[in-house]
Amino acid sequence: MDRLSIEELYKNYGKKQVLSGITCEFSTGINALLGPNGAGKTTIMNCISGAVPKSGGDVKYNGEDVFKMGEDYRAILSYQFQYQPFYPSYTTNEFLGFICLLKGIEKEKISEEISNALGLVNLSDRANDKIRSFSGGMKQRLAIAQTIIGSPKILIFDEPSAGLDPFEREQFKRIMVKLKEKSIIIISTHIVSDIDTICDRLVILNKGSVIANDTPEELCKKIDGMIWEIPKEDVKNFDYDRIYFEDTKSKTVSVSKPTEHAALSSPTLNDLYFCGQQFSEIFR
Repeated sequence: MDRLSIEELYKNYGKKQVLSGITCEFSTGINALLGPNGAGKTTIMNCISGAVPKSGGDVKYNGEDVFKMGEDYRAILSYQFQYQPFYPSYTTNEFLGFICLLKGIEKEKISEEISNALGLVNLSDRANDKIRSFSGGMKQRLAIAQTIIGSPKILIFDEPSAGLDPFEREQFKRIMVKLKEKSIIIISTHIVSDIDTICDRLVILNKGSVIANDTPEELCKKIDGMIWEIPKEDVKNFDYDRIYFEDTKSKTVSVSKPTEHAALSSPTLNDLYFCGQQFSEIFR
């Protein structure tokens, strides 16, 4: 099993510290970075990839400093940026062919690689269309195809569900599950449903620090017996600042029964997210 380790990672922009000594490890499978906007998710990914220089700390792949690996590291890494640039005058085939050349894929394998990637993202019928004709969701699917083409060992996705409809989001999950056996997949999101059923390891961030870091199952154990569903008749008499909503349920975190009719609820990843932002001491 391959491992990508982050040790005491810091990032400063002038006097502002964005990452405060991040330490965590990603291994083969689906690893999620979960946190609100501004938590440091994108900055971590930029530092991991070398898109921006780190201010301190180490990033190691199977024990080797990735920045000393140089080209060997870049050859096994692929990164879908949150805002992905395209050449609008290119067709899908032309664009992905160009990406294949940049990735060093052998010419005789390019056609097959493109065909496989487009099949996974349901864009096979748009192979000869110019990118300028694509909707936002289609461009997002093309960005996913660009990232996975060539089967890199490290796949990084920054907010990959932006612009995708519910069906396309489910398709993205299916793609990730297909690739997880051979790749370290890192997905950053603030949308819990993106990773709720597929995540192997979860890192919850807040204000540039790691709040929780473990498997979803182990993290859920930490809040078992503390998640309560508040029925409608009790909501109007409850402190709204302590309530959050999941689907049709009104919920809260409490060590004791918060209202007369409250009922214990099994913890979900949405509960983990809320606890990480409002009650981070639970995970310490």
